[in-house]
Amino acid sequence: MVGKRTQQMIFTCIVVVLSLSSLLAAENPVIHMNLSPKLSYQAKDNTWVDSISSDLSATLASKSEGNVRGEVVLRARSIDTSPTFDSIVHKAYFKARFPSFRLTAGKTRLSWGDGVLFNAADVLYGSSDTSVTLTQGTLRDTTSWLASINYPLGFFSFAEAVVMPSETHDPTDILFGARYYTTIKDIKVELGYASKAPSTSVRLHKPYLSLQGNLGFDWYVSSSLAIPTSGDIAQASGESWLISAGLFHLVTLPLDRSLTLRLELLTRPFGKWETGSVIEGTAALLLYPELVLSYSPSLSFSLNSIISPLDLSAMSSLAVSWNVFDGFNLIGSVSLATGDEEDLFPWIATNSNDEALPSLSVSIGSSWIF
Repeated sequence: MVGKRTQQMIFTCIVVVLSLSSLLAAENPVIHMNLSPKLSYQAKDNTWVDSISSDLSATLASKSEGNVRGEVVLRARSIDTSPTFDSIVHKAYFKARFPSFRLTAGKTRLSWGDGVLFNAADVLYGSSDTSVTLTQGTLRDTTSWLASINYPLGFFSFAEAVVMPSETHDPTDILFGARYYTTIKDIKVELGYASKAPSTSVRLHKPYLSLQGNLGFDWYVSSSLAIPTSGDIAQASGESWLISAGLFHLVTLPLDRSLTLRLELLTRPFGKWETGSVIEGTAALLLYPELVLSYSPSLSFSLNSIISPLDLSAMSSLAVSWNVFDGFNLIGSVSLATGDEEDLFPWIATNSNDEALPSLSVSIGSSWIF
């Protein structure tokens, strides 16, 4: 039943995109298909499990001209056993350019601050958890329904305001925020604020500051707080303090090869600094190193990890991508958890439902864009 429903969703995505193309006078739709057979080892039960992860996305973008531009991205995944409208419609937005400001409305993502995995300035969605798939192209891709106004203040300066619907459907719980972006002596300075009312807690006020520059390599640092409106405000604010930082450098090698180096960290100054078992929500220090070797225009290797230094555990992934033909890639990856049972990334792990999580997984699949 689930498989039939997923097929219906995929078919619906294609039909909707093709029907919209003539209405929106858009360019040709872009279809992205992924098929990834996977073999996983669960150390808890000493068993091997095979599975197939597949997904399809259809992107329909308007022409890059005029005062109004838009994009629709429909997505269907095999892991969505009960697909919903929001899970299928990944993006659906327009951007309108008025004489003095820019309007964005629909479902999309606003990128505040800097960071591939860890970004303390991401007060709209949150970029501090480790529940990501290291082999996917974009580690953070959460989108939401929103409306924002961007007001230019110069060549490299603007102010932006945003509003999002509430999770509780109560108008008093809507999310709203604003940020100011400018440059000071080649350093990007970004500061802002968001007010959010999660469905399980009181309203939070989340100010942040983000800086980005270049010293022969790109660097960026961000800091934010989540200040509640009730309870022990001082303690909760201190425990919520996040600082993220990163370094990025691209090394050009002979024979048209290149090496990409990235290192990010996330720290909670008032988190748990003792060595031993670590809990994600209170982990005082996390690291994200990433290494990508472009051996040729068609062949690349990548190695990335999420490391918890205080308990000496890590989740690591080694992947290879081969562009065999235009738009067609063969992809292979190996993911491994290394840690003791009580560590953040244990070799033997269970979730809240007492189900074994993969200790080791191997995947060989393909990706096709047409």
